[in-house]
Amino acid sequence: MGYKITSEPFFIGANVTMTAADAYTQATISAPLDSLNREGLLIHAVYFTASQPERINNANSSVTIQLTSTSKTALVQANDANLIAKRESIVLGGVAEFSGPHIEDFIGQEGPFGKMDNLGIVATDDLFLAMNSMNQAAAKNGQVRVVCSRIRMDADTYAALVTNELSS
Repeated sequence: MGYKITSEPFFIGANVTMTAADAYTQATISAPLDSLNREGLLIHAVYFTASQPERINNANSSVTIQLTSTSKTALVQANDANLIAKRESIVLGGVAEFSGPHIEDFIGQEGPFGKMDNLGIVATDDLFLAMNSMNQAAAKNGQVRVVCSRIRMDADTYAALVTNELSS
């Protein structure tokens, strides 16, 4: 194993409010780490809450929120190595009927977490919470609660993770 857990699990909370309807917005979550001692965060679980999508006739609408280990300029897909968790809430709109909201967790943890659960490791000081929406009349907001532990990594693991995060 390339790391050792050095703390009990703790919570990091944050929120993001979109600057306008259907506008990608990102907030930085500072998580100061001791780089001299190769400290990182082991993410055990991520819990999201967010505004629900509006019900729009004859249109699908959605609100999406994501947590990444690097800054992004748009929402990313599950194949992005720096995506920690993502949730999309979708409403399918017809002429007079609606279906939803349907919740899709791409990566994340809905149930209770276990100390050995591992959604990802972050080696740099920041996490990034972002939101976007589709077919909304007003800006939306969302919140995240991250369950994590501090870890100390061996030199090879730390170098590989920092290189990956800084080059993405």
